[in-house]
Amino acid sequence: MPKILKVSFPEKCVGCEMCTLEAQRQLRKIGLDGALIRVFRNTNSKLGNMEYALEIDPRISSLNVDKIQKICPKGVFEVEEPD
Repeated sequence: MPKILKVSFPEKCVGCEMCTLEAQRQLRKIGLDGALIRVFRNTNSKLGNMEYALEIDPRISSLNVDKIQKICPKGVFEVEEPD
C-alpha cells in the first residue's frame, strides 16, 4: 500500500511552497499547473496575521511522500502507513 501524506501542523506553514515544488519535480513538470499540493494564503483580518491553507490531491500517494515530508522546513507534514 502507498504511504499517505497528511497535513498535521498547518499552523506552522510559512507558505514557502517547497512541498509543491518537490512534488512537481517528482512529476517532472515545470510550473504549478496540475500541482498535487496547493498552498493558499489567508489574511486573518482580526490580528493581521498570515495563515496558509494546504490542499493535497489524493494522487500524491503515488509519489515519494517521504521526500516531500523531509523538504518542509517547518515540519508541517506526517507520513502514515496504512495498516
